[in-house]
Amino acid sequence: MKAAAVAAFACSAGLAAAATPPADLAANAAALTELVNAVSLDVMSEAALEACDDIGAASTPQMRSAWVAWRDKHQIAPLRMVVMELKRRQGSSVPPWTTITEPMRQRVLADPAPDKVCAGLINDWQGAGMDASAQFPQARAAAMTLVRAKMVSAPEMPALAPGAVRGQVFLPSQMAALAAQQKHTWSAISDEEAQRTLGFVYIKGRVERWGADGDRFQLVQEQGERRARLSVTLGIDAEPWVGREVVMRGLVTSLSAGYVKLSAAAVVGDPSGLTPSPLPQAALERKEVLLQRVLKAPGQGLPDKELAAVVIHGESNFNNGTHWDEDVRFLLRDGTAYRRTEMPPDQLNVAASRQLEPQRWGRWRASGRSYEMQAQDDNGRPKDDWKAEKHYAVKPWPQGARLEGSFSRGSFSGSLALGGTSATRSFRFTRDGRFERSYSSFSGSGTLAATMNNVNIAASSHGDGKGSSSSGGGTVGGPFGTAGAVSSRKQDDGASRRGRYQLSGYVLLLDYDDGHQERLLSFPVHDDNKTVYVGNGSLSLDK
Repeated sequence: MKAAAVAAFACSAGLAAAATPPADLAANAAALTELVNAVSLDVMSEAALEACDDIGAASTPQMRSAWVAWRDKHQIAPLRMVVMELKRRQGSSVPPWTTITEPMRQRVLADPAPDKVCAGLINDWQGAGMDASAQFPQARAAAMTLVRAKMVSAPEMPALAPGAVRGQVFLPSQMAALAAQQKHTWSAISDEEAQRTLGFVYIKGRVERWGADGDRFQLVQEQGERRARLSVTLGIDAEPWVGREVVMRGLVTSLSAGYVKLSAAAVVGDPSGLTPSPLPQAALERKEVLLQRVLKAPGQGLPDKELAAVVIHGESNFNNGTHWDEDVRFLLRDGTAYRRTEMPPDQLNVAASRQLEPQRWGRWRASGRSYEMQAQDDNGRPKDDWKAEKHYAVKPWPQGARLEGSFSRGSFSGSLALGGTSATRSFRFTRDGRFERSYSSFSGSGTLAATMNNVNIAASSHGDGKGSSSSGGGTVGGPFGTAGAVSSRKQDDGASRRGRYQLSGYVLLLDYDDGHQERLLSFPVHDDNKTVYVGNGSLSLDK
């Protein structure tokens, strides 16, 4: 990964152009481009690091240290803070970071020797090809220009806790015990009340970025392949500390067994006066294993002779909307059962999966025409007693099977009062072997916002074999009338959602007109072929 290549990529993605300020700063356009490219280099570096972590590269800890050192050397954090604020102010006119990060991420994940690639990045960050200061010498001046023009605020570094500190230091894995220790928990209180309740609290963890826009931060606790279930949300912009293990001093303004927020947080420069809290730690849980790590080439995974059945059970879920939840499991002839079914069984790497994700395995046994199953914990030990399940066996597709018609699946998340999103995804199959995928979604702010605040915000998106489009807008009423804004976007990407299909066994093979191929788990849910399972859920034939 070279800085020059990243700069070209960022410009082609439209990031620099979208960030260009009004005409009075047009003379600084080249410098502004350097600023955006320097930050884009950091964003892509972080994406590569995360991909290496996800793939289980042994060099990930050394990579993280090298990336943090590279950021420090070239003072990247304040530049990123400036660009992030500019990006927020520009809104939908700026493409999402995934425009540049996803290709980088997929390049790492698809490499046949990812460990070698990941280890090589350590040297890249130390080499001339990634010298951001030399490649983008005007980036800092551009950031200062934006601040002086009041297009962004001056980046504020996180506070440092003054003087020597004394007390106990907690870990994220102790937060549930801290919540249980209190007579009552709280969802949100002021800093003043938090000061009276617990006073300043010290928590140790690694600062991690999270959120759709990557502008929120939390403290996490990890050890190898395991991670504390609970993280601690930080109520500050912790950009300069991303990737570092630190001790934070702050006020606990939210505390429960499932959520903790640390406000007015400051970094402890010298934690030597702190002692570990004696509160019990919750056991660290296994991190989610990337699909590629338990995937084999088609036909090289679980042999047909070792598969006893594929079973499914579905039921309605009315929590936070309306959904149809399904659970598919592979039952093996050795009496074990596997419950992560994002791939056809002939691609499941059984040995790797048993080692990396034993909690997804269990035992099964027949009970008349039904099944009983027993789950396993993170260490592969029996977790619960045997339990009667409602699953039933499904049949594979005959070789060369064909479908005719449109099959759809709908869902709604949220509520009519508070706002939510309705979504539909569909497949249209024809007997000549063609298919077309489509999706549509609509989001609204809800009747409560409209009634109480005179606010109406909506967004929609649609995509099919002809292309895709999205739009968004809203109106806000006030004493002097109603103001509104609308934006829209169209793309000619229909070839990525149409092509030819093949059905055989438990596989739906999709050859798209744009050249890429997809291989999905699929089977008829019932004998009448009116409901088909595709990928991660069933779709019903439209009436």
